[in-house]
Amino acid sequence: MTARRSWVAGALLGALASAGCQSQTSEPEEAKVEEARPEAAPLGAGVVELTPQQATSARIATGKVERRQQAGALSATAQIQPPADGVARVGPRLSGRVTSIRASVGEQVARGEVLAIVDAPDLGQAKADYLAALAVSKVARETADREKVLAEKKISSERDWRQAEAEATKTRAEKEAAESRLHTMGISDAELGRFKAEGHYVSTMPVTSPIAGLVVERSVTLGQMLEPADTLFVVMDLRQVWVLVDVYEEDLHQVKVGQDAVARVAAFRDKPFRGKVENIGAVVESATRAVKVRVVLPNPEGELKPGMFATVEMAGTTGQKVDGVFVPASAVQRDGDRSIVFVPKGERQYQRRAVKLGRSTGDWVQVLEGLTEGQTVATSGSFILKAELEKGELGGDEG
Repeated sequence: MTARRSWVAGALLGALASAGCQSQTSEPEEAKVEEARPEAAPLGAGVVELTPQQATSARIATGKVERRQQAGALSATAQIQPPADGVARVGPRLSGRVTSIRASVGEQVARGEVLAIVDAPDLGQAKADYLAALAVSKVARETADREKVLAEKKISSERDWRQAEAEATKTRAEKEAAESRLHTMGISDAELGRFKAEGHYVSTMPVTSPIAGLVVERSVTLGQMLEPADTLFVVMDLRQVWVLVDVYEEDLHQVKVGQDAVARVAAFRDKPFRGKVENIGAVVESATRAVKVRVVLPNPEGELKPGMFATVEMAGTTGQKVDGVFVPASAVQRDGDRSIVFVPKGERQYQRRAVKLGRSTGDWVQVLEGLTEGQTVATSGSFILKAELEKGELGGDEG
């Protein structure tokens, strides 16, 4: 009985040990299986992959990069300029010291708005001279009128009346000369009447803007001594701007006053600014054999700044043909300050490709760098590809 119990106990201990060994070895095997599972390969930079549902809704169409001869509208590059009558250089009419400045660069001002106040001693003296001449003239006029009445009544001689009349005429001329001097200093008849009634002569004078516009320059400080030749402010009316385009004489027959034109600038590449041809120059410049054509562009939002370079195309014209590699214009998207297209890479996969563009000829755009003839690009739905790529890159940055 004792031997049998020992045998059973030994069998149980062996079974338990075997089970323990099996449980210890099973965990590493499961770990090895987990480690061996493959991860998804990354798409790579600039690659977007659409889901089947996205591909169906996006309706991506493709086209070929082609070598073509394309002729677009007459095109030229020129600088944005303010209108000739839309620039005012504002300065004082008299010498004096600046006592107040009321306008800053970037501020919109109205016509007649006060930009600064100048204390001009010459103005104070001129007002005093006028008031004195006015008083003397008034007394002389009254004396002449009285002498005339006395002369008619034989109380005074006609000679006294004639002398009084001459004095009245002389003092009136002196008063009018003093008044004219004030007018040259910028004093209007209304202002003249006011300070005449007030009976005092303040020496300060306002410096006002002759046009409505934007203050683009300010070169004055408080207390500064000024001369009439000094420019305190430059004000520009930029509600419309000019572009002077060179048109060669052999193309001049295609251009007419009133013709539509489209301008584009680097700051707003995707926004066309539409205007019209306002003037065609009368002289062919000997150096360039071109005529200056003035295109006027409305600028209500002030986006077009003087000094910007603009490319201008005139509607209804045909420029010189260009031989090169072209891509459909619908394939090109803007990405910051560069142009991009999307090249198919695999099933529902597209890779972003930066390109350098040349001349635009309507439905086609010349490609100078980034693509070669015969390559395939996405022509329809490229905007969706750009949006999906940006969404993926933004998510990657956040992770």
